[in-house]
Amino acid sequence: MEKLTEKQQEILQFLVRHQTDTGYPPTVREVASAFGFRSPKAASDHLAALERKGYIDRIDGMARGLRVLENPFAEPDREEGIPIVGDVAAGLPILAAENVLGTLNFDVSFGGGDLFAVRVRGDSMIDYGIYEGDHVIVRKSPVCEQNAIAVVYLEGEATVKKLVRTCDGYTLVPGNPAYCPVHITRETPGFAIAGPVVGVVRTKV
Repeated sequence: MEKLTEKQQEILQFLVRHQTDTGYPPTVREVASAFGFRSPKAASDHLAALERKGYIDRIDGMARGLRVLENPFAEPDREEGIPIVGDVAAGLPILAAENVLGTLNFDVSFGGGDLFAVRVRGDSMIDYGIYEGDHVIVRKSPVCEQNAIAVVYLEGEATVKKLVRTCDGYTLVPGNPAYCPVHITRETPGFAIAGPVVGVVRTKV
């Protein structure tokens, strides 16, 4: 991995600290303000360099779409397995803060790929066998097959729903008649697909 400049190290430290202190990443404007840049473009250029060097990832269309991939300031990992990166809503969306809460280890494979786990909150997916407190295993991918159960982001928040492709976007379909589908168009701000759900781990009876 490429070496960081002093300013890039400072910005990466700021991203990590902001995520830890607030539970969500900063916006580009907040980065610019924190470092006294005259315009967000200067901050964006530094963030682009961090992304190019593999330290962060940015989700297009999301104001808080910055995600630290490689944190040189973190303590060495003590566990191996699929990282649990937070909670995901099966009901009303909740803020998706990617703080690693632990790991899940399995003797069976979920098919490989870049996997992460999120804990389910809410009851909107019970007809699909996903209950509050379960962990869903997600394969990171910006695209999903039609009618896949997936974790998606909407304006910085995350939810798990069945993803149905339509002529002008998507419909997020719950698995509980008490909840209404959510229609997504190309004009819907901050929408992104985190990836399809490839497994469910029941963590309580």
